[in-house]
Amino acid sequence: MNKLYYLTFIFFILIIIFLLNSIFFGENSYSKRNELIEENSIQKAKNADIKKHNTVLEFEINNAQNSYDHVENFAREKLNLTYPDEEFISFKNEDTQDNE
Repeated sequence: MNKLYYLTFIFFILIIIFLLNSIFFGENSYSKRNELIEENSIQKAKNADIKKHNTVLEFEINNAQNSYDHVENFAREKLNLTYPDEEFISFKNEDTQDNE
């Protein structure tokens, strides 16, 4: 009877050690959980930036579909297109600092 008691006690101790090992060092451990939480927060930030960008693009598309002035403005500013009898002049913004 005494041997059976020791065997069951050792068996339960081994099960507890195995479970603690999987909790702290296994595939679903706390460190993996923390890594996933960090990756999730980074992905949420990226998704928020993409949503903002999509909102701007949606506004541009709606303007382009509803307004010919917007299309002409886009062609002139972004694509540097002009009418045949026009001259296109662009100005560069240079930051000059005086070292006086």
